Amino acid sequence: MSEPGGPAATGPPSLGALAEQVQRADDDNAEGRPTRARRRLRPALRALDAMPSTPEVAHWRGRALIELAKCDFETRGGPRPVLDRLDAMLAAQEASGEGWRGLPAAVAGLRGLLALRAGRQDDALRELDVAIAASDEADPIDACRSLLNRGVLHIERREVAAARADFAECARRAREAGFVRLVFKAEHNLGYLSFVAGRMPEALAVMEAAAAILPGPPRPTALQDRARVLLEAGLVGVADSTLAEAAARFAEQHLPRDVAECELGRAECAMLRGDLAAARDFALSAERRFRRRGDDAWVVRSSLLALQADAEAYAAAPGDVHSRARWAALARSAGRLEQMCVSTGRTIWATAAAYVRIEADLARGVLTDPAGTLEALGAVRNSDPIAVRLHGRRIRAMLALEAGDRERAGRYVRAGQRDLGLHRSRFGSLDLRTAGAVHGTGLAALDVSLALATGRASAVLDAAERVRSVIGGTPRVNPPSDPVSAALLEELRELIDKNRGVRLRVGGDPRLVRVEREAQRLKHEILARSWHESGRAGGDRAGRTVEVRRLLRDRPGGVVLDVLEHRGELLAVEVGDDRTVLHHLGETASIAELVRRVHADLEVTANPLVPADLRGVALSSLHNGMTGLERRLRPALGAPGELVVVATGWLGVLPWSMLPSRVGLPTVVAPSVHHWMTYAGTASTVPTRVSAAAGPGLRHAETEAEEIGRLWPGGEVVVGEEATVSRMIALLGSPGIVHLAAHGRHEPDNPLFSSVRMADGPLFAHELDSGGGSPDLVLLSSCEVGRASIRAGGEALGLASVLLRTGVGCVVAALAPLPDATALKVMTRTHALLATGVPVAQAVATATAEDAAETGVVAPLVCLGAPL
Repeated sequence: MSEPGGPAATGPPSLGALAEQVQRADDDNAEGRPTRARRRLRPALRALDAMPSTPEVAHWRGRALIELAKCDFETRGGPRPVLDRLDAMLAAQEASGEGWRGLPAAVAGLRGLLALRAGRQDDALRELDVAIAASDEADPIDACRSLLNRGVLHIERREVAAARADFAECARRAREAGFVRLVFKAEHNLGYLSFVAGRMPEALAVMEAAAAILPGPPRPTALQDRARVLLEAGLVGVADSTLAEAAARFAEQHLPRDVAECELGRAECAMLRGDLAAARDFALSAERRFRRRGDDAWVVRSSLLALQADAEAYAAAPGDVHSRARWAALARSAGRLEQMCVSTGRTIWATAAAYVRIEADLARGVLTDPAGTLEALGAVRNSDPIAVRLHGRRIRAMLALEAGDRERAGRYVRAGQRDLGLHRSRFGSLDLRTAGAVHGTGLAALDVSLALATGRASAVLDAAERVRSVIGGTPRVNPPSDPVSAALLEELRELIDKNRGVRLRVGGDPRLVRVEREAQRLKHEILARSWHESGRAGGDRAGRTVEVRRLLRDRPGGVVLDVLEHRGELLAVEVGDDRTVLHHLGETASIAELVRRVHADLEVTANPLVPADLRGVALSSLHNGMTGLERRLRPALGAPGELVVVATGWLGVLPWSMLPSRVGLPTVVAPSVHHWMTYAGTASTVPTRVSAAAGPGLRHAETEAEEIGRLWPGGEVVVGEEATVSRMIALLGSPGIVHLAAHGRHEPDNPLFSSVRMADGPLFAHELDSGGGSPDLVLLSSCEVGRASIRAGGEALGLASVLLRTGVGCVVAALAPLPDATALKVMTRTHALLATGVPVAQAVATATAEDAAETGVVAPLVCLGAPL
């Protein structure tokens, strides 16, 4: 029997049939199917070896051996026997002067590729230079491949101009010769070059355009490169799932080396999201795969990631009698790796290993000359990835601190924050701007530590505000005008609106599964297109303590309370017009657990379908939870009047206005001191326009909108079929006050698709990130749209937070489900007070307190932003 894919057993195959077989194997290798390629090549080689030698036979024999060498390298790691045969062919051809003219260039290109894949950069460059120098004699496809591979090598060596020249020439030649797959690869790599140069939106756009060149599902290598860009941008979850998909495809194709590379990427994702155990597991799994193949350079890289995970784990763990020994072992391992990285030409890896070694020496107190070590490090390279650059700034700050130069340490921290701010300002997409915060957590913690060491509460507030100014991001300059995104949004809106009832079915229902899968696909495509948009630098500012005091002088009794989590402890800086105090409120874990329980109880108490006895239990639990939070936070809650809580992350969704001591008192939760200072008191006494809109499906929504419209002279009411998505977007892009009574839905896993339901379907948070105008005040009489999802790095996203980012001064929203009848009563009362000139925070506090006096439950409404 013939082998699968081999020539038929009905007689000797013709040379044409064998050539076709080798070409198919070439295609298999190019598509990442080396096992299938080998099944084609072995019988073809046997038949070619049996044929009389001619230049054409030599050509296809050489081609078959080259493809077989690639197969053996990818699946077995050792193509030595095949390379020996190729060397013998070269020697025989040189001696006889006959054979395949392009063989020397093809073999040099092969050796260059194998050296590149193994991490031997100098060997790879030497061989690829030889191959390209002989490109006039080479087959066109070999010349293109050598240019492509040398371009990849130049990327790894951070030689951007040389890489761009090679890829452009490869694309030109491949286009002329009709090598579509190579055109795709060259164009894709030009996109990756934009990533290396720091232009990530451009990189994603070029990669997507390249993908359209080649039909069919995404290639796993392209997925892997895309994941690298997303990881650098800070989209840790998307990058991880993309790498998982690529790894699964590589595994199906029996490519263990590529699976290992994906595992390294997933280890980096795990580190950024703080899952150090998973990071170490992925890194060690990759190391085992590389070690079995003998890929020493990649063994080094895997070991380095495992050591970086260990360093973070040791730094976070409390010290004990064994900690010094652990740090010492880590320093030794990092030192050995540093030397190995230098010897393999991996300068970025060598730098990262040096940072681990220095951190370990600092931790165990054996660094005798921190100032000398700092000088030896030199300047941070701007060409390094953002994570390496920020790690470098942090290590230099730690060295300066150890050398007693606190001022210099602060300069390194602020330089790192400028790096991160510039890095994130390049993104037009709010999704990417908020995701990038994950890279700055280490520097943020060091900045707060330096501030705490001064003993001044004002220094702590200023440090916290510097961090917020970096992670805040800037809106894009103009609204998106991408017709494809608009069409995708309409498709998603229609899908959700037509299948509202399906979402109530049990989890395994086939139709529900299909709808959710299609919705996820559309959401991903919409976000992915937004990632192509470029942003702008500037516009982010940090508020300072001195400015807060100045503003508070005009707000008697007002207090700003800046709350932050630092190394497991909750801190609060209380600023009045005459004093600034730092409160240490204890460890955060128990407070975070109380917040989680309170939100769970609010879900139950607002659900009319829950039996009365269970609701009673939940009410009791809610009371105990709020009392517990009050007890833990009481030292910082002494404001006799307006309290502005500046908090982000999970602290921003703590129900501050429901705390017993704050019921009836104006309470505002601001995303930053700067936001509060920018918008506090900026609205006019008489708003330019008041609009009240109602979405479908709520019993009291239209009544609520009509009553609110009557409370304001010239109030505009938008109900029924007029309450469309486009009308609502227009209202939310204009000055004045906007009130919306509608079904709300927070999407924890995809917060930019949190929505409110309008007459023609859901209005998504994603659609509000437009950079247009904004109202002064938005009141959302909708369930749970005040919620936010906390991303890796601590940044929060949800419908209300998006509105604040787009320039709305204040948003009134619910942190939990809000019963219809409660919304009607509390919201109309709030507007009645607003219409008489009562500031919004006091109006909400009064309305909720009056309702609580009747019902015994405080409505979970909160003023977010600034007290207009």
